[in-house]
Amino acid sequence: MKVVTQDIQKAPDGAQNNPAGNARQTRPLSPRAAELVAERTTGNLPVWVRAPRNGGVEFYTGFSRAKLYELAGERKIRSVSIREPGAIKGTRLFHLASILAFIEKCEQEAMCGLERN
Repeated sequence: MKVVTQDIQKAPDGAQNNPAGNARQTRPLSPRAAELVAERTTGNLPVWVRAPRNGGVEFYTGFSRAKLYELAGERKIRSVSIREPGAIKGTRLFHLASILAFIEKCEQEAMCGLERN
């Protein structure tokens, strides 16, 4: 069985029990996270996803319906509305790769912020 790991960062207040100081430690991913990583590396992810209903979160990102619409409205992620001409209702789809790219961008900005401090 292949063990997939994720990095654990030292807390800013130094609360992490880490004798090596800023050295990175790893721990096994949860089964669901390992499955998502495997899907991402093998290219089995969908291109477009729908917003969750009834207070749930989107399966691949954990974003709520409100957050997806907020990010799309701010043009931080791609979305498209599919509807017939003249129709009031349609289906809004969100581009999964753009959501994942947004998350990675946020992570990089956070890492740069930690390095400056």
